[in-house]
Amino acid sequence: MATSKVSICSNALILLGDSPISSFDDPGAGATTASNLYESSYQNILSMHRWRFASKKSPLSKFSDTPLNQYQYQYQIPTDCIAVITVYPVGDYEIYDDRIFSNSSSIDLDYVYRVDESKLPLWFAKTMEFYLAMQFAIPVTGNSTRLGEMQQLFTQQLRSAKNIDSTIRPNAGVFDSPFTSIRW
Repeated sequence: MATSKVSICSNALILLGDSPISSFDDPGAGATTASNLYESSYQNILSMHRWRFASKKSPLSKFSDTPLNQYQYQYQIPTDCIAVITVYPVGDYEIYDDRIFSNSSSIDLDYVYRVDESKLPLWFAKTMEFYLAMQFAIPVTGNSTRLGEMQQLFTQQLRSAKNIDSTIRPNAGVFDSPFTSIRW
């Protein structure tokens, strides 16, 4: 079965002992809670870490008008950007609203974007299920004990997901430098 918003939410509700849902329009507290909390929860968990599977590189479009501050240029942040990772070239910049201000005549951006649910790795979809179960625990069950249980499961799954995600890109080797050459 393909991963979707509804399937992730349905699995989160099952973790809480609630009935599964087939759409956000289903009757009951589970579907209502899921439809209201899903998108903000999804974007929040994506912003918690520099997920390699959700990272993009992009050159930014420069605005023609000069900003009204100490910077010479302003650039449009992509609409799918959830969190900025790095601005190239590395230097002074500031972010205001949906723009980056800089003195660089061109900018490339590494950022976390909103990945379509059908493209999520299984380990991240499972992390999202535990996160949503934690978010849904009080509204759906009214039981703070279930919230504590889901927090614990989410923390364990998040640790595992970060570990798996970190293996997507190999570690950089240690090269000779003044700092390593003084070691004996």
